[in-house]
Amino acid sequence: MVYITHSGENAEKINAIQKAAQIRFGLHGLEKTTMKEIASDLGMSKASMYYYFPDKEGLFKAVVEMESDEFFHEIERTQEQINDPALMLKEYIRLRLKYFKTLFNLSRLRVEEFRFMKPILTDTLNEFRRREEELVMSLIISGIEKGLFQVENPLEVAILFVEAVKGLRLQLIHKKELFYIEPEEFKSLEIKLNLFTDIFIRGLARKD
Repeated sequence: MVYITHSGENAEKINAIQKAAQIRFGLHGLEKTTMKEIASDLGMSKASMYYYFPDKEGLFKAVVEMESDEFFHEIERTQEQINDPALMLKEYIRLRLKYFKTLFNLSRLRVEEFRFMKPILTDTLNEFRRREEELVMSLIISGIEKGLFQVENPLEVAILFVEAVKGLRLQLIHKKELFYIEPEEFKSLEIKLNLFTDIFIRGLARKD
């Protein structure tokens, strides 16, 4: 990380900066948001902002990580209410779509700018992918234990599912000049992913 991670007052300040940046990025995107604007929203000087976050890219990465944590916390809360692995897979898709839309609309980057940001976000995105695969694998294992699914290698199947879902998402942004999702595009992707998930779940179902 490129920002200060002390506890106490510093931790509270960092959280406040991330929340303010989250709002700014959500409204205007990464490119059109300035550190000065975020500092102004908090009643801070720009110099104080740079003490915690030396650059806007580092702050954006921190916001992405915060969004990722919120996604997995929401998944955990949902799992406490849904005990059916098949229904939970569908709910995972709904929440994953919500996260995908939030992430891309936070950035609203042009493709060439994303190439610059990608190395900065690589470890964050890789960690998210690992947690995502583990989540799907745990749902598949739960289905096996409940006698609902028949799968020989849950990890391989989980990776396949995550990769297929990613492929459908990438189709949406293919040839886009700006990473931003229009409502009608999001709806179309939602329909495709729900259909794919239904087919996938039927494929997992126990045959006897």
